Amino acid sequence: AISFIRQIFARSAAERRGARTGRLPRRRFAPRAPAVGLRPAMAATRWLGTPRQVAVLLWAAAFGWPLTHFGVAAIATEDIDELLQALESTLDEDDAKALLDPHLLNLKGLGPEVVERVVSRQWWGLARDLVAKSHEQQVDLSFAVRKAVRTLKDEADELLRTLNPKYNLAQQVAPAFQWAQNDTCIFLTIKYTVRWNAPGALEVTEPSVNMTRNMFNFSGLGKHSNNKYRYFLSLGLFDHISSETSSWSAASVGKLSVTLRKRWPRKWPRLIADKKTKIGNMHIWMEMQEKLDSTLSGMTTVSNSPITCGMSEKLYCLATDTCKKLDACAQCPGKTIPKIEDGVCTGVPTERASLSFKDADMDAGELGGEVKITRAKNDFDIDEYVVYFGKDDRSKLEHPDGTGQKLGIAAAMGADTVIRIPSRTPVPDGATHLLVFSRNEFGEYATPGSMILKDAVLPKGRPTTLSFHDEDGDKGEVGGTVTIGRAEDQTSLDEYSLHWGKSEKRKISAASYIRDVMKQTDKDSTHHIVMNTKIPEGATHILAFAKNEHGENPQPAFVKVVDALRPCQKREDLDCPKEVAATPDADPDAKQVQTTITVQRAQGEETVTHYSVYWGRSTCADSGQSGAKNGHIKDLEVGASSLIIEIPENSQLPDGTNHILVFTKNRVGESDKCVSVPFKDLQPNPEL
Repeated sequence: AISFIRQIFARSAAERRGARTGRLPRRRFAPRAPAVGLRPAMAATRWLGTPRQVAVLLWAAAFGWPLTHFGVAAIATEDIDELLQALESTLDEDDAKALLDPHLLNLKGLGPEVVERVVSRQWWGLARDLVAKSHEQQVDLSFAVRKAVRTLKDEADELLRTLNPKYNLAQQVAPAFQWAQNDTCIFLTIKYTVRWNAPGALEVTEPSVNMTRNMFNFSGLGKHSNNKYRYFLSLGLFDHISSETSSWSAASVGKLSVTLRKRWPRKWPRLIADKKTKIGNMHIWMEMQEKLDSTLSGMTTVSNSPITCGMSEKLYCLATDTCKKLDACAQCPGKTIPKIEDGVCTGVPTERASLSFKDADMDAGELGGEVKITRAKNDFDIDEYVVYFGKDDRSKLEHPDGTGQKLGIAAAMGADTVIRIPSRTPVPDGATHLLVFSRNEFGEYATPGSMILKDAVLPKGRPTTLSFHDEDGDKGEVGGTVTIGRAEDQTSLDEYSLHWGKSEKRKISAASYIRDVMKQTDKDSTHHIVMNTKIPEGATHILAFAKNEHGENPQPAFVKVVDALRPCQKREDLDCPKEVAATPDADPDAKQVQTTITVQRAQGEETVTHYSVYWGRSTCADSGQSGAKNGHIKDLEVGASSLIIEIPENSQLPDGTNHILVFTKNRVGESDKCVSVPFKDLQPNPEL
């Protein structure tokens, strides 16, 4: 071992020199020499990077040092795939244990795949060691162990089943199913069992579903009660279905969910075309049908279909819901042409669709957007819907060659549909309507669905100015009049829309709308924001957009929201009056006063316009605006040379007065906070 380690160190030094000079790339090193008694270390070298690391591990193993001190477990977890390959090629459980020994102290990094491989190879002793170590390290291996054991058990059970010589011969049975319908679809739920209330297979393999014309076929292989079954269901439906828009999927455990799109929206009298056919395991899906009955209200249950008429070698007449002989389509109103391959009496469509359109192209003279077509009530024999420009509500707008100016065609699929008009499609001269005609191979229905064509154009003008001054003195609240400067061009402008904005152009994300304000032809428009209106979170501006029925001009007028506050919001604010003083009452008469009041200015008067002086019935301890006032004395302007009030002799003193109060004030109101000084009425001496 020592000789082998020396060779490794020499090889390592050579590789380092080569790596520095660029002549020899550094590469991984794995010794191939036998190492009797060093098997754990040799196994660990498969996942170590440099020859020096390999040598250190072999040295440690030779002297009996624990390999985990050298980070073997942590390094092994970085290459799980190589470890799995090594386990796969190992034939003996002892060899497998030697491979895993370096990692037993770090099972968290070992990976569930390794545990599953140990169990699947049926190395039970090693598996028990792993589980025991997991308890010590508080590592949960239960999922990996249970998964591997379950796989082994399934394989063993499958082997036992093959003892039955008939096991591989799947018995063909018809699965139980339920059905329900609405006006447009048939809904099936198929259970993998022969009776609906009996247990069955949890899943099927090789599922096959085929849906064409009026046929539905399903097959799949399932296992239940140690037997194999081929579930097969074939249904000849009452009427045609649209296979392109029908679908199926695995539902809850042991079931298949199917949605069959009816070719024509109608209420079927039954699921199966042949009323004499009896299917023992077919049931009405009552719970679903109760939910769907509202879609069928007012619809008459049909009696026949092209399928049922074809069974008696007749053709179906939609107009009368009856079957006609092959040469008797002349008796079918409006459908006198026999079409034997489809089993119907047909002709030019006799019903029209309707349509709606909202122009999404805001340029004048151009269109863009979706034309939504509401199908004809009975589009049984309609192949497609064709949309034209119209010069009125019935006549197509024509090209010079006499052909109609067509916008698009949509296939009739038994459901509403759309035609997309590309943006910047020019509006032809004389186009006033959009028309939709029902068409099939025999022609178009003469009466179209129609709508007036509106070329959507946004307002070109926008508000010239926007002004707002907050008159609500509370913090975080505003109130006052918004004035919207009349747009110079009010063409196509119906009103102005006010919104809260997070910038000069962008609305706030939620609840931005304030109000729509009607335009004025001869003056600016205004809107009053009521007092105590909360400023929404993130709002910094008010925006005004020019608006009409088609939308808003994206360029708004704007004004920054300045939250005007009354002065002296807190007692320590600089715009609070410092103090007030008053000389003792010099008038000896009761309820009469003579005094001089002196107000000491606020330290900061930028937000103050006046000092308001009041008689008071209490101090300013709480809020001077909460019942403390007892009569106004005078407002002193900030710009006055002195803040002194002379109260002359014989001035009336309001009853209950015991203080003088002073508030600061600005254009939005007086402060809540104030300063006060006690004041006492000089009473006459009754002894004199």
